[in-house]
Amino acid sequence: MRRLNGARVGAVVLATGVAGAIVAGTGAPALAATATRVPVDAGTTGAIGGVDAVSPTDGWAVGSTGTDAVIRRFDGTRWRVVPSPSLAEPSAPSGGTGLSAVDALSPTAAFAVGTRFGNGNAAVAVRWNGSAWSRSTVGPTTFTNSRLVAVKAFSTTDAWAVGSQASTTTDHTLAMHFNGTSWTEVAVPSPGTRNSFLTSVSGVAPNDVWAVGYTQNLPYGNRIRLPLILHWDGATWSQVAAPTVPASTSVFVYGVAAVSASDAWAVGWTSSASGSAYVAHWNGGAWSTVPAPAMSSLTAVAARSPSDVWVAGFDPAGRSAVAHWNGGAWTITAITVTGGPGLPSLAAIAAAAANTAWAVGSQSDPTTGQFAPLAFRVTAA
Repeated sequence: MRRLNGARVGAVVLATGVAGAIVAGTGAPALAATATRVPVDAGTTGAIGGVDAVSPTDGWAVGSTGTDAVIRRFDGTRWRVVPSPSLAEPSAPSGGTGLSAVDALSPTAAFAVGTRFGNGNAAVAVRWNGSAWSRSTVGPTTFTNSRLVAVKAFSTTDAWAVGSQASTTTDHTLAMHFNGTSWTEVAVPSPGTRNSFLTSVSGVAPNDVWAVGYTQNLPYGNRIRLPLILHWDGATWSQVAAPTVPASTSVFVYGVAAVSASDAWAVGWTSSASGSAYVAHWNGGAWSTVPAPAMSSLTAVAARSPSDVWVAGFDPAGRSAVAHWNGGAWTITAITVTGGPGLPSLAAIAAAAANTAWAVGSQSDPTTGQFAPLAFRVTAA
């Protein structure tokens, strides 16, 4: 993978701080983006792990307080906590619950998935019907220790969620499908001889779905991770060749976003000499690495068009940052906040409108170990 050098071109003023902007890419220089912190309901600690937009003034964010799942809705001004069903189980009274991802079809239909922890992990799912969130039935998995981390819905009777499930010594990929009534496990490749994880799912049609993650092979001392890319064609999940990885280099893939049948993006990070962001692109025939923003790692990606792509992660200075691809260049905007002892961390990003994204995550307190939820609106120039 090629990594491009960046050049500082200006500054961005946030509602809560100041961040620099870096341009990297192959086209004309792009202007800095503007990031504005959006209020989040007080009174709840914990992190926001997933976000999706219904419209520029309506959307969902999900996460956890550390013990309980939390769902918030954006009202155009702030993120407000809304009632959510209990995901706790009597068999795991000391465990917590959390939601990792959400996907909204409309103001009256959305899905969210996550995990119940304690006494073995168990995948959980909830559904919005326009009036209330309710818990969905999640069928049995091959291995009882399971978790779901990403979700993509095409209709109220067709949705996919991915994650992992663990046997005694090995993690395996997990894909589950919702048919309008319940979530059922579907066979999916799990090629790692030691561990295989799925971290993200996206698609443009019920017969054109992508899931990504990474694998690890035996022996047990091996620390190399390899990129994993899977595709659903409407009948089966199959492994698709990922870009070649240099020897002794790990690649962790954490996000995927599909724009069309010939345009999809996968992001993560690679353990090169200095560590660097990883971006792969699907052109309809093959996946290949493409110039990445000058960041150290990427955790999420969202895309509206070939010239409107957003990623979230960390810049080389260790600051949370977002980057925007305008079709010719990446613009990087560091995310900083004033107040609180910890640094912000971004977990998810969603395209809310043309050249506008929502980025969510948390700010950690190294003294107490608690997390405070954070949300931003980022607009490209």
